[in-house]
Amino acid sequence: MTEKLFYKDAYMKEFHSAVKECRRTDSGFAVVLEATAFFPEEGGQYSDRGTLDGVRVTDVKEESGVIYHMTEGALPVGATVYGVIDFDERFEKMQCHTAEHILSGLFHKHYGVNNVGFHLGAEDVTLDISTPLSWDDLMKIEELANGAVFENIAVEAVYPAPDELPTLEYRSKLDLTENVRIINIKGYDSCACCAPHVSYTGEIGSIKILDAQKLRGGMRIHFTAGKRAFLVYRKMYENLAEISHALSVPRLECSGGVGKLLSDLEVLKNDYKNARTACFEREAELIAPTDKNVVLFYPDTTQDELRMLANAARERVSGMLVLLSGKEGEYKYIITSKSTDLKENIKKINAALCGRGGGNSLMAQGGFSTTLAKIKEYFI
Repeated sequence: MTEKLFYKDAYMKEFHSAVKECRRTDSGFAVVLEATAFFPEEGGQYSDRGTLDGVRVTDVKEESGVIYHMTEGALPVGATVYGVIDFDERFEKMQCHTAEHILSGLFHKHYGVNNVGFHLGAEDVTLDISTPLSWDDLMKIEELANGAVFENIAVEAVYPAPDELPTLEYRSKLDLTENVRIINIKGYDSCACCAPHVSYTGEIGSIKILDAQKLRGGMRIHFTAGKRAFLVYRKMYENLAEISHALSVPRLECSGGVGKLLSDLEVLKNDYKNARTACFEREAELIAPTDKNVVLFYPDTTQDELRMLANAARERVSGMLVLLSGKEGEYKYIITSKSTDLKENIKKINAALCGRGGGNSLMAQGGFSTTLAKIKEYFI
């Protein structure tokens, strides 16, 4: 069993310990110490990182009470090494994990929903709850959670005796009976947990729910806290400032500015569509009536626009009207005809021109992976 120094002091940044084991692995070495301040991957969060005698620790895992430090180099068995935790990263996780306790406790207290999943990654932090809630409900919990931060309440870790456990009210995903570590935040949460936490809620700084979506009958909530929240706020504000400058509106009125921009854009899109419709109607009038096939190429035209032209010009061509867009070897097609059943012929056409697509008797659409010359040669 490895002595867990992070339980004695979650703020321990440096320590000394003897090396009990060092063995080579596929990705480096697995080192076992008598004692460690490195928290392993557990409790929904990834492990601490840092160094042992200057050798980089890339991952930390626990198996049956033994903690394995995955290192980039070997360490001598029996030697006492100097460990250094990447504490900035550790503290960010302490802030986020303590924030999760506050949120989960409040969800349970006010809505009776349970925490059914938690993931604290290097970038994203998610909390899964058993029942979906409205965005207004989430914002209510967010406000209460930040109230807990402002109160600066003590965060305490306690180890109740086994016979005391049945008398306590606390959250736990597992049915634990011994060596239970409970994190208490008075008035907000009491939960069995193995991870390091801050000593006072005020150290979290702030808690922000970013997004949420329904998941497996419940809901997945994305949130941030502490230093990570500060960095998110700063990035959001920088984006807001750029939008404000681009739209020439006050920063707190950007949503209205964007709404006006989208409304203006919709008007322009309709005007553009009407103008393009008029152009294709005119283009259809310029196609000379013929009883033969016609192949026309419009490089920068969408298939919807080709379809518009096909509908307008179908009656002027007794054979097949083949309309193309794209580039050499990658052509999109619309084929229409008032006399040829395209549903019966499109397979033969695709086979001859490396094509894929289909349609009904009057119109077919798809693509040809061949040259314009070969397409014209086939139809004309």
